[in-house]
Amino acid sequence: MANTIRIKRRAGGGTSGAPSSLENAELAFTEVDDVLYYGKGTGGVGGTATSVIAIGGSGAFATLTGDQTISGNKTFTGTVVVSTPTANTHATTKLYVDNLIANVNSNISNVATSFTVAGDSGSNQTITSGLDTLTISGGTGLSSVAGATDTVTINLDDTAVTAGSYGEANTVATFTVDAQGRLTAAGTAAINIDTTQITDFTEDAQDAAAALFTGATHSGLSVNYDDANAKLAITNLGVTELAGTANEIVVSAANGSVTVGLASNVSITDNLTVGGNLTVNGTVTTINSTTVTVDDKNIELASTASPSDTSADGAGITVKGSTDKTFNWVDSTDAWTSSEYMDLASGKAYMVNGTIVLSNTTLGSGIVNSSLTSLGTVTTGTWNAGTIGISYGGTGATTASNARVNLGLEIGVDVQGYDVELAAIAGLTSAADKLPYFTGSGTASLTTLSSYGRTLIDDADASSARTTLGLGTIAVQDYSNVSITGGSITNLATFDGVTIDGGTF
Repeated sequence: MANTIRIKRRAGGGTSGAPSSLENAELAFTEVDDVLYYGKGTGGVGGTATSVIAIGGSGAFATLTGDQTISGNKTFTGTVVVSTPTANTHATTKLYVDNLIANVNSNISNVATSFTVAGDSGSNQTITSGLDTLTISGGTGLSSVAGATDTVTINLDDTAVTAGSYGEANTVATFTVDAQGRLTAAGTAAINIDTTQITDFTEDAQDAAAALFTGATHSGLSVNYDDANAKLAITNLGVTELAGTANEIVVSAANGSVTVGLASNVSITDNLTVGGNLTVNGTVTTINSTTVTVDDKNIELASTASPSDTSADGAGITVKGSTDKTFNWVDSTDAWTSSEYMDLASGKAYMVNGTIVLSNTTLGSGIVNSSLTSLGTVTTGTWNAGTIGISYGGTGATTASNARVNLGLEIGVDVQGYDVELAAIAGLTSAADKLPYFTGSGTASLTTLSSYGRTLIDDADASSARTTLGLGTIAVQDYSNVSITGGSITNLATFDGVTIDGGTF
């Protein structure tokens, strides 16, 4: 029986290009573009080649016969001989151009190889040679000369200066000229004369200002100009002296007028009676009186244009002592709050809506609910109410059976009843890597369960178990029909009817 060895391959209907990877020294051929590839070098996992290179095939290398397109630049160090160039080939074109250049070189003579233009550094200084005409474009500042036979034309470039008139009544023209006398910039500047450039400007200004004061008519004032010191002397001829009572009246005199008003801080040593309303806009009002008498029945606190609970927060009464004693409105609790104990006189009680809720000895009969969270020791009394709920520490039932149901401990439903087998297992002493098993009816013992054994018994199926045991797919193949699709076979004496297939890519 013949043996067959097939390398890795790709059919003609597939995608062109090399395989993504090969093993070291592995071959692969693609019928798409007829290229043979080789796995070169060993550097990857499991012997994967470090690179895949083309080593043969008409799709990778030039053939001796037949038409081919070869891309990229190629360099030949020897002589390239085209035996019989045909029409429309690159070799034919090159031969034609070479012959044309040789013919031109042999028939052209007496042609100057260069021209030199002497002039400035203006742009466009180029020379075009014709039969009888020489044209020079550019060269700003050159003059034009016309010959009898040949003609020289010189064109001046425009400069950066804008054409127009410069300078007006309040401006002066400005220009910039380079070393060759050419105008390179033009503009205007505003006329600005500094006062230091005008003779006697300061003195004339002072005299004109003084004339305005001394030449006018004044009431109660005398004005004189001191030219030597450049000063005006103004004398008040009106009121010469005014006096006011300290801390009561303020008097000032200026320019012949008198101003009378209250001092910044007013002190009154005698009684003060205000017939109308009294408004105090200060920050602090201090009353140093022994007795304060108010006829009004109601005193308003925290009075603002738009009163609210927020603006009233903290309003109340503060009594000064070693510490402040306060009775204030607190907005966060929405209640009057006292910083001290509340002590009622004997016989008085706390009332809510006209009903007594607490006295010194009795809790009001209207109190039917309580939020007490703790009690002292109850030494007497009888519980005469409903069942105590589970959330309050009770069972919510009046019988043991119902109590177990309410607590989720119903036998046979929530918990297991007594069983001899369970009792046998409960009698065992657990230990690491031990598995309980029954040795008879109502008896049990322990056996060792290794970590490897646990990895095997937790497999869901035979395939997973074979993986745990390290068995590949060959373990489920028939001995007479074994297929080996990878790896290597060593020290095999004979092959009989064996097909070695490299697969596809």
